[in-house]
Amino acid sequence: MQKKIIIGFTLTLIIVIFIPVYWAMEPARQEAALNRQHEEAVDRGAAVFTLNCASCHGSQGEGDIGPALRGTPLDDALEKIIARGVAGTAMPAWSEEEGGPLKSHQVEDLVTFIKNWGSAPPPTPAPASQTPPSAISTDELYAIRCVVCHGANREGVSGLGLPLIPGSLTELSDNEIKNTILNGRFGTAMPAFKEILSSDEIDALLHLVKYTSP
Repeated sequence: MQKKIIIGFTLTLIIVIFIPVYWAMEPARQEAALNRQHEEAVDRGAAVFTLNCASCHGSQGEGDIGPALRGTPLDDALEKIIARGVAGTAMPAWSEEEGGPLKSHQVEDLVTFIKNWGSAPPPTPAPASQTPPSAISTDELYAIRCVVCHGANREGVSGLGLPLIPGSLTELSDNEIKNTILNGRFGTAMPAFKEILSSDEIDALLHLVKYTSP
C-alpha cells in the first residue's frame, strides 16, 4: 500500500513539474515552427520567381522588361497584381483562377519571397532545363513557358504576345525563331530563354509553333 502511495506521489510530482515547463517552452516552440514555415515559404517563392518572373523582372529583381521588384513599395496590392495582372501592360495574370499557371499557394509564396527579399538568399539562376526533355511533352512545355503571353491555342494575346501558328510564322526562318526564343525581343514582353531552356526544348518549341497546327 505504501509503495502505491509513493508511486502515485511521484507521478503527481512529475506532472506538476512537467506541465509548467511544457507551457513555458510552448511559445518558443510555436515561434520556431512559424519561423521555419516562413523560411520554407520564402525558399519556395524564390524558386517560383526564378522560373516565372526573372526573365522579365531580372534575376535579382533589378527590373528589365518589367519594373524592379526588389525593395518594391507595393504591399497589399502585390498579391492582387500578381494574381490578376495589369490590363494594358505586359504583366499577365498568374493565378489559376484568372487563367494563369500558378496555384494560390504559389502566388502566396511568391509574395512572401518578394516582401522579404532583403532577408532571403538571392534566387539562383535556373539551370538550362528544370526537367529532362523526355519527362515533359512539348505541349506541357508551351503551357509552362508560353501560354500566358501567347494564348492557350497559340492565338496570341493582345498587348503581350503574337500568334504562334504556322500561318503567322511562314516568313520567318527557323534560325530567326530560335534566336527570338533564345534572346527575346528588345522593347517587348518577349524575354530571353537561353538560360532557362535547353537546346532540345527550344527545338521542340520551334517545331510546335512553326510546323504544327493548334
